[in-house]
Amino acid sequence: MEVLVSRFGDNSRPDWYDSSSKTVLDQADVLKMARGPRELEQATAELLGAELYSHVHGEQRGGRLELWIGELVETAKARIREEAGSPTAAWEVPLRLLHGLTSIGPRPLRMAVQDALRDVKHDLRRAAAPRRQPAWLKLLPQVAATGDVWDMRDAYGTRMAVIAGFSYPGGVDPSVFLFDIDACGFIRLVNAGVFDNVQEAAAAWRAQVGDIADGVEPKPVTAAQRLMCLVHYEHSETGISGDETRAVMDNWLRAERRLRDLREALDRRGIPLPQAQSLYHDIDPEPMASAFTEWYTQRHGTKPDTEAVEAMAEEWLEGTLPETWYAISPHRAEFQRALISDWQPDDPITIAVLELLPTWVRWHGELSGLPEHLIARAVTAAEGQPRSPDSCPGQQL
Repeated sequence: MEVLVSRFGDNSRPDWYDSSSKTVLDQADVLKMARGPRELEQATAELLGAELYSHVHGEQRGGRLELWIGELVETAKARIREEAGSPTAAWEVPLRLLHGLTSIGPRPLRMAVQDALRDVKHDLRRAAAPRRQPAWLKLLPQVAATGDVWDMRDAYGTRMAVIAGFSYPGGVDPSVFLFDIDACGFIRLVNAGVFDNVQEAAAAWRAQVGDIADGVEPKPVTAAQRLMCLVHYEHSETGISGDETRAVMDNWLRAERRLRDLREALDRRGIPLPQAQSLYHDIDPEPMASAFTEWYTQRHGTKPDTEAVEAMAEEWLEGTLPETWYAISPHRAEFQRALISDWQPDDPITIAVLELLPTWVRWHGELSGLPEHLIARAVTAAEGQPRSPDSCPGQQL
């Protein structure tokens, strides 16, 4: 597994590696039920996701998840070799696991797993292991994006869905993959999954997001700029915060793989994803600060504190996708209030900015043309009042 170690770095080996690998392999019998590549892919994602979710939300920490997955591959390989001559064909279960990993693993993992499969193939032949494996197992590493993409936005414009088409060679098991991204604060994947078609994925996204997504329909993406959220969401282990949903952990590996597959397909279509740009440097808050100052002065008959406005504008813009610079939501207001509260608490600027935040949020809402009831939800959050989950369904409280 040198390719994985070189990518993710060396690390001290924690005890949970062994127990987690054993748990996955002991529960992998379910993989024998798969009747095609998509079913095996999904069962593998859920099997691995259950263990990743347990680790992320459990007490045993330390060690890199990527390195554990590398060890899982080696453990599965060793078990196949041990069972190669077994009359019960116990080797089939870890073999299915390896095949499933080739469909959800990013390139370094996929290459390592394919190497392992080539190694055990010789062992199984030498042991005259019975039972021919289905031909469709060879399709798993070849899943690819079709290049068809659709997107959706909630009423606030800060919760985003990207739906991309995928299939195995020959159009086998066509599906779509849903990237559900929250751009209210840190740009995060908050839900993901594989669905039969675009409308099924869209319905699942609307149900997750709630009334602020009512009536929103997926639209074909013709300009790569609409996919900037994919370029900037954090999809590495450093982005794991510990409150991820089970769906996110089921797709922790697969989302990265699907994003790279999609990037390649869009390149072939001549609409490559935009280049990543810094969301923290070379940002000029002055235009936003000046526009707010003018509005505030006209609305209230007095000019707001210049230093507080500038500090508010800078905090608001840093780390934010350009398309959401003027967007609000209850979650974004709450996120901003938390950031500002981490400033020096008794500093006059901190106090002034916190007092300014609800008005700042209202200005953005009116500027965006949002209906009053949606503005009011965000203003309430900016005031620091508790909000109901219904005010911004599916987003982190």
